Amino acid sequence: MNPYNIASKYAGVDVSKKKLDCWKPATKNKGGIHKSFDNDGKGIAALVRWLPEGGHVVLESTGCYGELLVLMCHNLGVPVSVVNPESVRDLARAHGQRAKTDKIDAEFIARFAEAVNPEPLPKPTKAQMALRSLVDLRESLVEERTGHLCRLAAERNPAARLHLQETVAHHNKTIAAIEKQIDAIIASCPRMSAMRKELRKIPGIGPVISATLLALLPELGTLSRKQVAALCGLAPYARDSGAKKGKRYIFGGRVKLRRRLYMGAVSAVKTRSPLAAQHKAMVARGKEKKVSLIAVARKLAIRANTICKPLLPIPYANH
Repeated sequence: MNPYNIASKYAGVDVSKKKLDCWKPATKNKGGIHKSFDNDGKGIAALVRWLPEGGHVVLESTGCYGELLVLMCHNLGVPVSVVNPESVRDLARAHGQRAKTDKIDAEFIARFAEAVNPEPLPKPTKAQMALRSLVDLRESLVEERTGHLCRLAAERNPAARLHLQETVAHHNKTIAAIEKQIDAIIASCPRMSAMRKELRKIPGIGPVISATLLALLPELGTLSRKQVAALCGLAPYARDSGAKKGKRYIFGGRVKLRRRLYMGAVSAVKTRSPLAAQHKAMVARGKEKKVSLIAVARKLAIRANTICKPLLPIPYANH
């Protein structure tokens, strides 16, 4: 393995529920230094003090346990980026590193960042943070409700059916309350409110998908066509070798966005919009229906990004 660039500013952080395993380049040799911190306010403050001068924190997108780290980095003025864990692991394998520990993961997160120079995450407003939390919570509750409804459809025991019906009713009430809170947050922010109004004009994008885009794609309106397709996990990647032309595949990106946009595509093709006509034409040319739906979902993402670009000068509310 090539020695680490000691001038690098990147510090890799492997996140778990209770601790943060960190790796930064050494200042007096060509190796690195590993240290663990508690995953709480005090531990993160110590981590920031431990960073190299001009340090840039990089972590993987592996769940909610890194949210406090990202928030505190923003508040303390430390650049922070979130990268794809699969890409980091691919780099480790490319260097012959088959073992997987927290220390090794932290090192290769830093090495990956040095190789690709990830952009720092923009600091979200309080409204954006609240919106993301509620959108994530709503999706979790909808998934739970779906599971209960499937169980209810097959359940024959009267007592069990009653409990399931009560649980579903409670979920319905909670989800409705969360949706009202989501609407209130968006309405309170002039920029998000204007963006949602424009997004709702796109066939297939309703209140749920528009809120998901605003919550999970804060870069909306600032991206190129290729960038927005990649971030939404809808960019087709080639699998060609020599004369063989393999099927294109989509992967990576933000999974929740891909799911929502796919459902938006399912709705869009049922309308009388140009998207529906394009989908029908693709199927008529022999494209698989699912492939055609993915293409429509990609067009939805690109259209959403384009329609929001003129709205960027609108200032955020003071939240």
